[in-house]
Amino acid sequence: MGADPSGVCRRRGRSIVNEPIDQPNRERFVSELDKNFSVVAAAGSGKTRAITDRIVQIAKGDHARDWLPQLVVVAFTNRAADEMQQRARAEVLQARVTVEVLAAFNRAFFGTIHAFCVRLLESYGHYLGLPPTFDVITDDDEVWNEFVQQQTTIGRSLSDENRRELLRHVQARALMELGRRADLKPGDPPAGECPDTDFSAVHRYSAQGATLQTVPPYKKELKRAEQRWRDTQDFVRWPICFSKAKDFVRIKREAFAPIRRWIDQAALCVAAEVERDYREFRIERGLLTYDDQIALALELTKHPKIGREIREKSFRVILDEAQDTDPRQFSLLLELTRPPNATGDWLETKTDHPRPGDFCMVGDFQQSIYRDRADLSKYRRIHETLVETGAAAALQFSVTFRLDTAQLDFVNKTFREILNDRDQQVAFVELNPRPQVLPGQVVRLNLQPAKFRPDPRGKVSDARKAAEEARQLGKWLQETGLTKLRAETWRDVAILCPRKEWLQTLRRGLRAAGLNVQIQSEKELKGDSPAYAWLTALLIVLSQPRCGYEIAGLLRELFGISDHDLAVFSQGYGDRFQIETLTSGGDIVSKKLSLLAQIRLSILPLPLFDAVNEIVRRTQLRERLNGLPRADFENLDGELDALLALAGSSEAEGMTLTEFAEHLRTHFADAREIRPSRPDAIQLITSQKAKGSEWQAVIVPFLTRDVRSASPRYPRLLKIRGTGETIVLLDLSDATDEIQELLERENRQEMERLLYVALTRAQHTLVLAFDNELFAKTSGEIHSHSQSKWLKADKNDVNAAAFARIGVEPASCANTTEHHRARARIDKIDIQLPGAKIDKSVAIKNASVFVRKLNPSGLPSEESATLEEIRYEPSPTPRSTSPALRYGLWWHDFIQRLKWVRAGLAFNSKNESELFKLWEKTFQVNLTSSPDPARSQREWKLLLAHLSKPENFRRHFEGDKSIIHAEMPLFWKLDDNRCIEGVIDLAFFQRSNGKCLILDWKTDRVPSDNTETLHARYRPQLAAYWKAVTHMTGASADAG
Repeated sequence: MGADPSGVCRRRGRSIVNEPIDQPNRERFVSELDKNFSVVAAAGSGKTRAITDRIVQIAKGDHARDWLPQLVVVAFTNRAADEMQQRARAEVLQARVTVEVLAAFNRAFFGTIHAFCVRLLESYGHYLGLPPTFDVITDDDEVWNEFVQQQTTIGRSLSDENRRELLRHVQARALMELGRRADLKPGDPPAGECPDTDFSAVHRYSAQGATLQTVPPYKKELKRAEQRWRDTQDFVRWPICFSKAKDFVRIKREAFAPIRRWIDQAALCVAAEVERDYREFRIERGLLTYDDQIALALELTKHPKIGREIREKSFRVILDEAQDTDPRQFSLLLELTRPPNATGDWLETKTDHPRPGDFCMVGDFQQSIYRDRADLSKYRRIHETLVETGAAAALQFSVTFRLDTAQLDFVNKTFREILNDRDQQVAFVELNPRPQVLPGQVVRLNLQPAKFRPDPRGKVSDARKAAEEARQLGKWLQETGLTKLRAETWRDVAILCPRKEWLQTLRRGLRAAGLNVQIQSEKELKGDSPAYAWLTALLIVLSQPRCGYEIAGLLRELFGISDHDLAVFSQGYGDRFQIETLTSGGDIVSKKLSLLAQIRLSILPLPLFDAVNEIVRRTQLRERLNGLPRADFENLDGELDALLALAGSSEAEGMTLTEFAEHLRTHFADAREIRPSRPDAIQLITSQKAKGSEWQAVIVPFLTRDVRSASPRYPRLLKIRGTGETIVLLDLSDATDEIQELLERENRQEMERLLYVALTRAQHTLVLAFDNELFAKTSGEIHSHSQSKWLKADKNDVNAAAFARIGVEPASCANTTEHHRARARIDKIDIQLPGAKIDKSVAIKNASVFVRKLNPSGLPSEESATLEEIRYEPSPTPRSTSPALRYGLWWHDFIQRLKWVRAGLAFNSKNESELFKLWEKTFQVNLTSSPDPARSQREWKLLLAHLSKPENFRRHFEGDKSIIHAEMPLFWKLDDNRCIEGVIDLAFFQRSNGKCLILDWKTDRVPSDNTETLHARYRPQLAAYWKAVTHMTGASADAG
C-alpha cells in the first residue's frame, strides 16, 4: 500500500497530521455506536480498517460484554471474514481490554451470511422440520435428476383442465426447469380457461423483400400448429419466428398476447410449486443449497414465535460488500435487527426500523459486478430508504489509500463519463488522494501488428491473435523489469482479464518468455486437482467393483490405456470392466483389472486410513502425480498428503471406505482452497476475482478483443430490476427487442463497473495494453463488446484524448523505492531461533500428549459402567433423519422448556396443579411441531400420571430446598489425559441431605419385557454423568 490505512481514524488524545478530507465521516462511523450507517466506500478507501475500528470502539465501551457476543460481521468470502477477524482481534488485544471483554469478543460472529444462516438453522431449524445435520451442495445435477425421476405430478395448483392445456403448450421438463432455481412467491393460478385467439392478422400480412424468406414458411407452420391446437388434444409445438421485420413481429406478438399471458401466469404458478417441492425433496435428504440456507433462515424470522425470539437476541450487524448482497440476504439481515414485535417486510411497511446502532452496511455501487445474484436496484432502494426514513445516516469514504497520483487522476478523468448516473448506471464517486501520496504512473503499451497466415477460410482466429499478444507482452515484461514497473517481486505484478479462458493463453506466452506465472482461477474446483480427482475415482471404483463405466474411465485417465485397447478388450460388452473377481489374460487391460481386484481384496479387512495408504502405494499414485508437469500442477504431493490426513480424520469419525469415497465425490465440485502466491510468479487473475485485492503493478491486456458472453439457456425467468416483474422466456423468440436491449444495457453497465474494479487495483503502475492492430476489424473499427469500447477510448469517443495522452515508457521512481524499503524495515521480524537442537523423539512424544474429550453419549454400550475402563467411540453422524430421530429431538426440545420452579411455585403436592397447568400450555404450544402428535399425547399423559403418583422420581426432591437444572452442561477432568464433556437432561439437587438425581430422557421403543436392553445401551452414559457429578459436587447421585 502507498500508505497504511491504519492511521486514518484519529485515536483519542492524539491528532493526525495531514488527515484525509473525509476524516469526519470515518470518525462518525467509528465512534457513534448508537447510530446506523450506510457507507459508500470507494476503491481502496480503507473500509476494512473502518469496520475494524468500530469493533474496537465497541470493545472499549461500557457495553462491550453485552454487545460483542451479539456482533455479526458479514463478509462476502470466508477469506475476507478471517482477515477482518484477525485484524480486529489484534487491535482489541492492543487496546488491553479485560479478559471478560476478550472472551465476549471471541463469541462474536465473523463469516459469510451463509455460515450465519447455518447457525440459525442449527438452533431453530427443527421448527421448520429440518434435520439436525445437513450437507451443503453446490452442484445439484444428480439430486435434480433424482427429483425429476420421482416427480409423478406437476401443476397441482391448477385445475385438471388447465393443467392439461398448459402441458399442451409447454413440456413438463421445461416447466420443471423454470422452477429449479426460481425465486418465486406462490402466485394465483389463471382465473379461467385458456383464451382463444385470432391469427388472421398474421395470415393477412403481405411479405416483401427479405421477409419473403422467413414470413411465408412461418405462416405455413403456424396454420398447421393452429389446426393441431383446435382439432386435437395433442402437444402443440408453436413455430419460432425468425423474421426481424418489426411490423410483422408486432402483429405476431399481438395475436399471441392473450394465450401467452395465460401460459405465463400458469407457468409461473407451476414453477413456484416445483421450487417448493424441490426444496422439500432436498431437505428430506439432508441437503441444502446456499439459497436454501438464506430462504429457510428468512422463514425463521417470519415465524410468529421464533422470529420474535431471534430478534430479542439484539444482533448487531455490520455488512461488508453490501453491493454483492442479494435481496433475500438484505431482507434477512434487516429482519434480524428490527424490534422483537416487528411485523411485515420493512421495505414495504417502513415501520419498526432496525434498532439504532444494530445495522451498518458498507459497500460501493461502482463495484457491483455480480448482477446474476445481486440486485443493484435493491441495494440502492435499501440505501435510500434507510436514509429517507432516518433509520440510518449516509456516509461517503472517497479518499483512496491504494492509488498513487497518476492512476487516481486517470480514473477520475475517464470514469466520470463511464459511470455517468444515466439509464440506471451508477454515479461516479470522485476519488481523493491520501496524505503523502506517491507519484505513480499509467503506461500505454502499443502492441505491434503481426503477419498471420489465414486459415483455409481466409480468417485469423482470436486465439492466434491472443497468442501473439501474450508473446509480445512477455517480451515487454522481460525487457522492462521490476524496477521500471515499481514492483518489489513478480508476485506484486498482476495481469487482469474479464474472461478466465484467456488466462491460459497468457500463461503459455509468458512462460515462453522465461517468466514464471500463477493462475488464480475464480472458480477452481477441488476436482480440478489430479490428486483429488484420481484418488476419488480409485475409491469409487474399489467400493463399486461392477461399475463398468467408472472403471473404464479410470483405466483411461489414470493408467493411460488407449481407447483402442479398451474397445478391443470389451468387444462391446461393458460388463467386462469389473474388479469383483480376477481377470485372466496377458493384455494391459486385464493386468490392470486384476491389479485393482487384488487391491480390493487386500483392503477389505483394513481400517480406512490404512486402506487408502495401501491403494496409493499399490497404484503408484504418488509417482504418477509427480510425473505430471510441475509448471501446470503445483504441490500435488502436499494435496495428496492432505487427502490422506482427511482419510485419517474420517476414520476417527467412523466412516467406511464407501462413505469416504462418496464424501469425496459429493464435494468434487466444491471450491478449491486459495493457494498462496509464489514470490517469483506473476499473478494471472480474472477482473472479477481481483475485487478486494491490490498489486504494485497491474496490466490490463486484450482491450480490443471481442468479449463474448455465454448464450442464455432456455427456458428461463427474467426479473425486471426496476419493477420486480418476472417474465417467462420459453425460447429465444420470446426475447423481444425491448428485452434484448435491456439485457444488453445491463451487461454493458456491469462490464463498465468491472473495468472500474480492474483499473483501481494498481498501487504504483497501471499498464494498458492497446491491441487495436491485432483485434480491430479490417475497417479499423473496434468491437462493440470490447473493453476499449466500454472505456469510451475509441477514436471520437469522449475518453479518446485521455487515453491518447498516456505515456508509453515506464520509469523507475526513487520515492517509491524508498517507500518499499521503509515498509520492509517496519514489517521485518527479527527473531533469533534457539541455538540448541530439537530432540525429535521428545517432540514426537510430547505431540501426542493432549487432553482427549469424552462424550458420554458416545460411550459404547457393551462396556461396563466402571469409568476407568471406558473406551470412547464417537457417535456416528446421522446420515438421515428418521422419524424416530426427529421425534427424539422434538421431545428433548419440548421437555427442556418445562419450568420445574416458576413464579415462586416449588414442585410439591400443594402446587402440583398450578405447575401442571403451566406445563400443559407449554405442551400445547409445542405439540404443533411434533413429528408424531399422537405419540406425544400418549407419552405426555404417561409422564403427568407418573408425577401425580406418590412414588414419582421427584419424591425426595420436593420443597424449596431443592435445586433443579434442565440441560445442565458439565466439563470434568477425568485424569491428566482425559476429560468428560456433556449435557445432563435434568438434574435435581437437595441442599438438606446432599443427594442428587440425574435423569436422561430416552425415546427408544423397546418391548416392555426387554427393558434390560435399554439399560445396557445407556448405562455407560449415566455412569459417566454419575461419576462426574459426584466428584464435582460431593453429592451422592441416583441416575435414572
